[in-house]
Amino acid sequence: MRKRIVTLLLALALVMGTVYTGSPIGAYAANEETQEQMTEVLLKIKTKLELPDEYTEFWYNYNNYGTKATWYFNWSTEDSSKTVYVNCDDEAHIINVGSYGENSRSGMPDRIAEELVPEAEELLYRLFPEAKGHVVLKNSGYQYYRSAYRFEYRRIENNIEMPDNYIYLTVGYKDCDLIGADCSWNYTASVPSADKLIGADKAKAKIDEKLDMQLRYYVGYDKDGKEKIFLAYAPTMYYIAADAKSGKLYTKKNYWGDDPEMKEAADEDANGATADNGRGYEAKLSDAEIKRISELQNLISSDDAVKIIRNNKYLLVDENINSVTANLREYDGEYRWYISLRDNRPADYDYNDVYRAYASATVDAQNGKILSYSASVKSMYYYAEEDLDSIKFNYSKKQCKGIFEEFLKSIEPEKFATVQLTSSSPDMEYYSDYSTKPYIFSYGYNYTRYNDGIPFASNGINGSVDRVSGKVYNYYMNWSNAEVPSAKGVITEAKAYDSYMSFEGFDLVYEIVNKYENTGSIYGDGNEQIIRLVYRTAISPAFVDAFTGKQINYNGEEYEDVRTDYNYNDIAGTKYEKAIRILAGMGIGLPGESFEPSKKITAAELGQLISRLPYFGYREDVLSGDKTLSRQEAAKAVITLMGLEPVAKLDIYKLSYKDKKDVGKEYTGYVAIAGAMGLFGDAKAKKFKPKTALTRGEAAQLVLNAANVMSSED
Repeated sequence: MRKRIVTLLLALALVMGTVYTGSPIGAYAANEETQEQMTEVLLKIKTKLELPDEYTEFWYNYNNYGTKATWYFNWSTEDSSKTVYVNCDDEAHIINVGSYGENSRSGMPDRIAEELVPEAEELLYRLFPEAKGHVVLKNSGYQYYRSAYRFEYRRIENNIEMPDNYIYLTVGYKDCDLIGADCSWNYTASVPSADKLIGADKAKAKIDEKLDMQLRYYVGYDKDGKEKIFLAYAPTMYYIAADAKSGKLYTKKNYWGDDPEMKEAADEDANGATADNGRGYEAKLSDAEIKRISELQNLISSDDAVKIIRNNKYLLVDENINSVTANLREYDGEYRWYISLRDNRPADYDYNDVYRAYASATVDAQNGKILSYSASVKSMYYYAEEDLDSIKFNYSKKQCKGIFEEFLKSIEPEKFATVQLTSSSPDMEYYSDYSTKPYIFSYGYNYTRYNDGIPFASNGINGSVDRVSGKVYNYYMNWSNAEVPSAKGVITEAKAYDSYMSFEGFDLVYEIVNKYENTGSIYGDGNEQIIRLVYRTAISPAFVDAFTGKQINYNGEEYEDVRTDYNYNDIAGTKYEKAIRILAGMGIGLPGESFEPSKKITAAELGQLISRLPYFGYREDVLSGDKTLSRQEAAKAVITLMGLEPVAKLDIYKLSYKDKKDVGKEYTGYVAIAGAMGLFGDAKAKKFKPKTALTRGEAAQLVLNAANVMSSED
């Protein structure tokens, strides 16, 4: 079979004369060298796959991206019911591989992930032989939609992890058949030795010389969705590493051209921040709704809102604007006019008269304050190269700044008094072959909000001024009205740094560094990779509570790592060990080192187990609180979350249990259905024990049984 495919392949290549490429580069000639290379690569790949003879159909792509070449091979059965595909490099290293088509996989797993590890690794090393002895299993997880286990392997050299190199292997949960695999691996770069390391303490001290912890106000949301402002320290740069041997500092992992950091200890690049985007509903109100709302005494009309924009002497509003639309929208009790202005004259291409202005604005419908403005500017795209020198740039950078600040003082004097200019730069800049210096059409300015000398991370004002007209054509303010906490009692920067470096994520690792040639391409060209051994920060979230020093999340709440690797010390040999371990392998469990399978389970704990499964319509009102559950109460909750509550409420059920008299009338239907499905074990059991408290171990088995029923119906 193998010989037949290769023969057909070579014949096809000779007839066609070219090898097809999916690359945007174009097609490449299929010379003798390419044919020989393809034959060699294909044979190597087939020895790794061990394809059955039923895969008789074959096609391929050849992709050549500059210095990188990859092959795509695809095999399928004659009826196309089964397919196997491979992407690999020109040395037959697999990049990704997968199969799809007919399979009998369904339901929940009946084997624990750990039981499949020996078979999975046999497959792993057949597909990726170079990985043997150089990977460690980091974790495994169950994939519901594929009825499969996914194993994550991380590259390890000299007992040190290389996070950038990994293999994800996905196999069927019953027979460990290949579903897919993805590999990121550097086969050529040399790995530095791990001797004579400076140690973590010296690395932290080195990083401390470069890394500052900045105290800032941040805006998050409370549990009710309301904005809140909190104080936190955060590092001024989110990546920094110290060479594990020399202590040399790195602030980048990707380099373009001859970057000086490849030769020097560190660079001094400034790190900026971007403001959050605004928010608002997209649905438009009807004319009747707009009329009714506009009747409210505290709202200005749409005409007045448009006049406010047109009459503002600082804003760039093109004189040819002839079309206006205005929509009123409400958010959390605040009403805003969203205005669109356009020049709808048809373009005249015969006379090169094609520029047509447009603008948009947001106006507070209660007080008439301009909240945002954005207008088009006739820029370099509407000029011929030879006409650029005729443009009169009437305003300097300093003058544009003065204009923008006058505008801010006129509409937001109180807020302007609390901001500081943090950056300014050309907003539209054009380099022409006709001039030795760039044409700067406008300047942009960014102002950051401060309180008691402390900056906000995402509150401030920004805008741009056109140098030709001296008008503001872009203005936006991001500002939270939530209460600003006092900074009294905050910890020192030094203490914040110590706390930050104690969080999980500061590690000794081998990392892959990319170097690109500076060709002007957005992706670069001639990608080169090197491996370096560093102590580096990969701490997330990177916020330190300004008062307690604890790690907090993006809403200012204490950070809790959601556990998915449940490993219990008290389940070995117990009746429910397998059920507990299967759920644990799916990232489902209860907190703590011990599962305590004989302990009575609470409603909230049962809800915690069920809520992580996709088959149930989980509702907190059904399972919440610290109350322990009887078996009949658990039956009602689980049957309800399975969507069978309407059926269970029918007065048609008769129980055959010897203790049926102990079953509450309102639980009869739920107990009958649960028993018939075998959710509590043997469907032919003589007793149900309805009022007996459900244990944690029984709950694990119950959840697994119910999920099996649900998934089998999909």
